[in-house]
Amino acid sequence: MSMQPASAQSLSHVLWIGGSPCSGKSTISHAIAQIYVFLDYHLDAWARNHFTRRIATGDTEAQAFLQMSMNQRWVDRSVDMLVQEATTSWSRDFQLVLEDLQMLPKDNLIVAEGNFFPECVAPYLSSPHQAIWLVPTDTFCEQGRRQRWAEQARRQKRDGAYDEGSNPEQMRRNIIARDCQLARYVKQQAEALHLPIYEVDGSRSREEMTERVENHFAPYLAEYIRQLK
Repeated sequence: MSMQPASAQSLSHVLWIGGSPCSGKSTISHAIAQIYVFLDYHLDAWARNHFTRRIATGDTEAQAFLQMSMNQRWVDRSVDMLVQEATTSWSRDFQLVLEDLQMLPKDNLIVAEGNFFPECVAPYLSSPHQAIWLVPTDTFCEQGRRQRWAEQARRQKRDGAYDEGSNPEQMRRNIIARDCQLARYVKQQAEALHLPIYEVDGSRSREEMTERVENHFAPYLAEYIRQLK
């Protein structure tokens, strides 16, 4: 079945929560989807599928990344190279995101969460209230990353799948530095495009942050609730 090109009109039922890693995007989007019984689209859950589709179309960079060791991916390359790779890869993935969203049912709102750049999403917005970007401060980003790694390491060791390469601390420092640069990149784009952005520093609880995002989406949420009556 052929698919029409994505447009602001065809994606008017999608609420976007974009930003950079460790900003609480997935937690907030999941909470909103549960509260309002929306479809919940998480980019990370589609990562393997997107790699497969990119490789099938001849994307040699995606193929090369999958063949790298942990050291080759995160230790042996500079932070600038990691940032450039992420910006290129996430931008390419966005075209697959559009395909995914167009294949989902359109009779309900969808909360789409992921590392979406403002310049990628902007052409598909009908209103600024349809999207928000969250970026962490450097300190909050590092705290979030290290907490996540500690939990992952505990589970991987339990399951016999632990592998952080030969220099795990250097890997962590490189990824944190990459993520902090990406947060600034996202913030600059959002500000240049006059799109809503919120810097997350940990001073607000998850519940407070969820409510803040809900308030931003208020026009769409109110219309959805009216239609249910």
